Order: sequence, then C-alpha cells, then structure tokens
Amino acid sequence: MVPKPITRNHATKVIINLEVIEKEMRMDDGVSYMFWTFGGSVPGKFLRVREGDFVEFHLKNHPANKLPHNIDLHAVTGPGGGAAASFTAPGHESVFSFTAMNPGLYVYHCATDPVGMHIANGMYGLILVQPKAGMPEVDKEFYVMQGDFYTKGANGDPGLQPFSMEKALKEDPDYVVFNGSVGALTGDKALKARTGDRVRLFTA
Repeated sequence: MVPKPITRNHATKVIINLEVIEKEMRMDDGVSYMFWTFGGSVPGKFLRVREGDFVEFHLKNHPANKLPHNIDLHAVTGPGGGAAASFTAPGHESVFSFTAMNPGLYVYHCATDPVGMHIANGMYGLILVQPKAGMPEVDKEFYVMQGDFYTKGANGDPGLQPFSMEKALKEDPDYVVFNGSVGALTGDKALKARTGDRVRLFTA
C-alpha cells in the first residue's frame, strides 16, 4: 500500500485524487461493518509527496454515499489542514491546493462533525512529505495503522454491525485492529521480509 519513493531532485506540481467511499467490508469472520473510507480501504490511501511540492488535491464524495465528508491533512500549513475547503456533499468534488512545506509523516482524517464518529468509522490515513534530501534506501516499506471500532453487537456477533455512539463516547471499543479488520496482518497477509532486509514502517 506504499507508493514508491520519490527519486526526483526537484519540486513539482502533484495532483492527488481521493474518493470517499462508504462501503460494507469484513471486520472479522462472519462480521461486516459499513466503513467510511478514503479510497476504499482502511486505513486510507497512503499519500506521498516531496518537500516543496505544490499539491492540487481533489476530494470526491461518491454519489452513493449518505453523508458529507472532508479531509484534514496535518501536513498542510493552514486552517484545519484543508478541512473547510474540502467539505463535500455526496456526488460532488472539492479542489484545494497547498505547498508541502514541512517534511515528515502526518496523519490525515475526516474533520466533519462529529469528528470522532467519522474517524471511528475508518476515515484516517497517512501522508508522507519526503524531505528534499531523500530518505535512506530500504528493501521494503510497510504501512500500518491502528483503529478502534465501536459496534452495537459484542465482539464476534455475526452479521452487519452498526456503529455504537454510546460505546464511542465511553471509548469502549469492541475491536482494536490493525489495517481495518481482525487478522489483516496475520497468516498469509503477514508482513514479510528476509533476514538482512532493511525495513521501514510507516505507523500510527
């Protein structure tokens, strides 16, 4: 899920297209959940730009979605990380731009009220502003984010589980998972590297 490292030695204009998709997906064996996603996955699409890049950001809200959404990129220097400029109703698209001024790894998330509810439904991801000097070469890069999910049924209750605001307010999650579902990084899906490999983990 990690884009290849940027090898150019100059800043440029980068166009990012990201679509919000509300979709039912697996939470656990026999358990599904209506996730709110950036790009159809939890965590959302990994974004990678270079320090100094001018970023033109297009946020689309799929017409089949039920709610408005936006995006707050902590890599953005400006009010709300672009949240006010990107508030988007279903079936519409918002465009805003920023210069990636500060290198580092940053969280992004939906900042539509209630913010905690949007994040708790899967609306989060990472954006890397790669430094001008580049980064040390590695053999593999991995993207891992923890998420807490609050369901009306107990952990393991079968079927489509609705979101529980009551549990969310109490910060009492039924699922604490990595990369959106139980077992997403185990078994055949485990992160794999060979002895001697240099590995970089992007985590939050």
